[in-house]
Amino acid sequence: MSIEPVPHKYAAIINAVQARIEQGVYRPGAMLPSEAELVREFGASRSTVVRALEFLRQHGWLEGVQGKGRLVLGRPAQGRQPAPFRIRHTLDLAEAAYATLLHVGPVPAPERIANAFSLPGRARLASRRRRMAANGVPVTTLDVVYLTTDVAQRTGLDSTAPIRDGLLRRLERRGLVPYEVAELISARLPTTQEATLLQVGRYACLLASLLVVRDRSGRPLLAVDAVMPAEGSNLETLFGLA
Repeated sequence: MSIEPVPHKYAAIINAVQARIEQGVYRPGAMLPSEAELVREFGASRSTVVRALEFLRQHGWLEGVQGKGRLVLGRPAQGRQPAPFRIRHTLDLAEAAYATLLHVGPVPAPERIANAFSLPGRARLASRRRRMAANGVPVTTLDVVYLTTDVAQRTGLDSTAPIRDGLLRRLERRGLVPYEVAELISARLPTTQEATLLQVGRYACLLASLLVVRDRSGRPLLAVDAVMPAEGSNLETLFGLA
């Protein structure tokens, strides 16, 4: 089943409103044009306009004012944190040098992957299951890259040959611009196959990391579901207190 991409008008509304706020057309403290005005301007349905404005509200560009509409806040004061090395490493690693492809093809989306793509149950996604090695270690990580069919075909990530660049670079070269990445970290036991491929015991603890890469409109471009032995995989983040 082919997965329909996020409608173009939804992304166009988000990009246009953001650009006008940054250019001072919509000034902080002013009210945004009404939903009806935006519907007429963009030739979009009211539901599409509401969805786009809700995205902007959630990301700090607008604020709803009861009975009046939406107040322009301006560009969010705090930018997002740069992606740490472990995330860039996963997304930038060249398959041809560091990966063995175990499977390429459409698969049913696991529940948390379907949720990440806002898909109904039993939907199918293109996938790349990989065994990653680096720094002379035979096996360090197992991961599965999930993409919608249209993105996989556009980027060539439906090919059974290892790509010679990283995932982010491949997206960019095909005109898809990664804007943000969300990370969800958890721990679990390995499956029988994972224990064999990672050369760990059946009751070893694995660190599971789900990365979801989105474009500026919030559309998921790809997700990487990775597991690695928890031992030796400590994560450290530095926070300021003053």
